[in-house]
Amino acid sequence: MTVSMTTTFDDADLFSDAFTGFRGVTPSRRRSRTVSGLALATALMLVVGALAWVRLGQQTFASAAADPVTLVPVLAQQQRAADVIAVSERADAHVYSESTRLLLAGETVSYYVATTTGDQICLVAIPVGDLARTACGSTAGARSALRIDDVALVPTGATAPTGWHEAAANVFVKS
Repeated sequence: MTVSMTTTFDDADLFSDAFTGFRGVTPSRRRSRTVSGLALATALMLVVGALAWVRLGQQTFASAAADPVTLVPVLAQQQRAADVIAVSERADAHVYSESTRLLLAGETVSYYVATTTGDQICLVAIPVGDLARTACGSTAGARSALRIDDVALVPTGATAPTGWHEAAANVFVKS
């Protein structure tokens, strides 16, 4: 018995598909290396630009510090004996000893202005029998009032708190 092998049309197509490619499938388009390189460079530039944008948004630009004397003119006056804060009380305040000036003296507390490191000006409260308290602010940038209890030191260029009255130059007390 002889079996003859015949090939059908479908068999021939399978053979040709196996060695020449499949029917109905178009060859993929290959992008050129130039286009791929440009796309990669553009993506890299976008990432670097975004990182730079974020970094600039976080950066604060320091403005020049003002001379403390222009903010509180009493600092230009010669230091008197009444302006000196005792060493034991000044240790808590962390201010320069030669910069202290008496602003307001009461029966239970005295208020001084002084300077400290980092271009700061301070309001110092020395209560009788208690530790010194300080409120400090930078001499650079926006000016704001320094408050301790019902006393505020208002540097030149800052606005006084509403409802407070001036007790001395640059010193306001709550009404």
